[in-house]
Amino acid sequence: MLELKDINKKFILGDNEIHVLKDVNLNIEAGEFISIIGQSGSGKSTLMNIIGCIDTPSSGSYKIEGRETANLSGDELAALRSKKFGFVFQKYNLIATMDATANVSLPAVYAGVRASERTKRAVELLDKLELGDRTKSLPSKLSGGQQQRVSIARALIN
Repeated sequence: MLELKDINKKFILGDNEIHVLKDVNLNIEAGEFISIIGQSGSGKSTLMNIIGCIDTPSSGSYKIEGRETANLSGDELAALRSKKFGFVFQKYNLIATMDATANVSLPAVYAGVRASERTKRAVELLDKLELGDRTKSLPSKLSGGQQQRVSIARALIN
């Protein structure tokens, strides 16, 4: 399903070139679960951003279901992010002015799901994550763990 070959990522910081990922090779088949572990600053987030089509490698090949991501348009990459990937960010990235249901529903808005359907799905996900009584709560009224679960529900909605 996902195939990374000789992935490299370099950043320019002033006069210095920082080589964050060096010749990473990885295959992930449908239904497979993997973990990416390493020390702080080892490139885990950079690798995840490449896998999730948020960032691109400096060199190497990344294929999703046999399609080379470097050859995809911005719209095609956006569609992949919308349909194939769910993101749980370290800082959760919840929108402060939107309640839990609206935060969870947001990816479905961009995917073109009808309002009634996305709201129903968001409430179901929040309920499964034991937040059924917090669907109308703003992020500032939720604990860190509750915010994390809202973020997980948002990653699962599509």
